[in-house]
Amino acid sequence: MARQKKRAKTSDKWMQSARARMEAKGTVGAFTKYCKRKGYKGVTNKCIEEGLRSPNPRTRKRANFARNARKIAKRRKKG
Repeated sequence: MARQKKRAKTSDKWMQSARARMEAKGTVGAFTKYCKRKGYKGVTNKCIEEGLRSPNPRTRKRANFARNARKIAKRRKKG
């Protein structure tokens, strides 16, 4: 029987801490710049999908973060 990894407890403030880490590294807005270089007006669903298919793992992570942020914003807007 395979061992399962223990999942770390997720904090309610994970997005804020992720933003703080991005600010410390200076990467806030990096995915927006990527999308604009690709010819999009900003971060769009098509750009996110293109980023998820990118061979660069850093770009894939940024696209995944953008997708998750969109989901959270959508849920927040509904309720």
